[in-house]
Amino acid sequence: MGTRKNYNIANSLLKKGFEEKQLSHTRLTYFIDGKKTSIFTVVSHGKKEISDDLMHKMAKQIKLSYKQFCDIVDCPMSKEDLREFYLEEKIVKL
Repeated sequence: MGTRKNYNIANSLLKKGFEEKQLSHTRLTYFIDGKKTSIFTVVSHGKKEISDDLMHKMAKQIKLSYKQFCDIVDCPMSKEDLREFYLEEKIVKL
């Protein structure tokens, strides 16, 4: 599917329920109904390209398939779709 800009990935995840914490890299943690979950990934600072290989690893970190990860970044998967997926698959419990 090709590379993506790191800031595009971060912005897409932020729109889908992730919140950021600035460390040496940007840590993005998924929140559901205001509660922090154990789902997170890390994105480098700056305007860098994220390789296909790294996107596969990021997808695995946030418990999604590569296709689902690309759907989040490219926007076919909505915030509500992601929430529903995590709850139905019992990845996140309320």
